[in-house]
Amino acid sequence: GQSLGYGFVNYVEAGDADKAISALNGLKLQTKTIKVSYARPSSASIRDANLYVSGLPKAMGQKDMEQLFSPYGRIITSRILVDQVTG
Repeated sequence: GQSLGYGFVNYVEAGDADKAISALNGLKLQTKTIKVSYARPSSASIRDANLYVSGLPKAMGQKDMEQLFSPYGRIITSRILVDQVTG
């Protein structure tokens, strides 16, 4: 399954999401510059703790993204979206 170049990270604490945005927004990974910002929350319980990440290198896997974001706080869930046709 090839990455579509974007994903989501959901932290337990909203302050951790702030730290991740400050540290990682604009970071250059391989030939890409990632953008990290707040995602539109699907519920009030994850407001300000759910991040949208775009510009991920196509070769970046789920574990790689979690390793990148985990120093900023405890992650509830994370996922990289992949091409629906190729999986």
